[in-house]
Amino acid sequence: MSILSKKFLIITAHPDDLEMGCGGLVAKINKHGGSVTNLILVKPSAEHNNNRDEQVVQNELLKSKSVLNFNTIIYNTPLHDNGRPNLTLSNNLISYVESHINSHNILVSHWKEDHHQDHRVCYDVARSISRKHFEQFWCMDEPPYNLHYKNFDCNHYVDITDCVNQKRKALESYGSYFNNESIETIINYNKYRGSFLGENKVAETFHLMYNKI
Repeated sequence: MSILSKKFLIITAHPDDLEMGCGGLVAKINKHGGSVTNLILVKPSAEHNNNRDEQVVQNELLKSKSVLNFNTIIYNTPLHDNGRPNLTLSNNLISYVESHINSHNILVSHWKEDHHQDHRVCYDVARSISRKHFEQFWCMDEPPYNLHYKNFDCNHYVDITDCVNQKRKALESYGSYFNNESIETIINYNKYRGSFLGENKVAETFHLMYNKI
């Protein structure tokens, strides 16, 4: 049985994180008969970016879901007084996430040294719930958030050569956030990672935290 035919729970901070870090993987899972649930811990909300608001981000997420075909669960994130989400690690948050584990086999989330504070909360939540019955726990190599540390330990490569166009289209769904230049930067990074697999390959990379299979 292919690992990609199993049920993946992908815990991300924001709408658009899945597309950046593992959009190609999600497309590939669908091709192999697996399923993906994206548990988003920072709900669409007011942003400092003048081009974005709650409705804009919700619409962009729907567009991406139509491209990549994944399910979503969105945490009702507490807000600061200024309307911005206030994601903090707590027993309540961990209990909420644990209630949605169901029968998922593979857990995916952010890397522990990602420089975005919300991403690190997701990692801490994922690490905590990974004690449950997941077969594997993967951390995403998500440019540009891991690039400053130069020490992301890639020990798992997923060839997304045949899915890169779907990843690109999913990224394009977020027109209020990504422009052509930022999308090309992400895809070129995947091409660089793919070069370790062979000529003209494209890959997303992960750190496999554990494997119980």
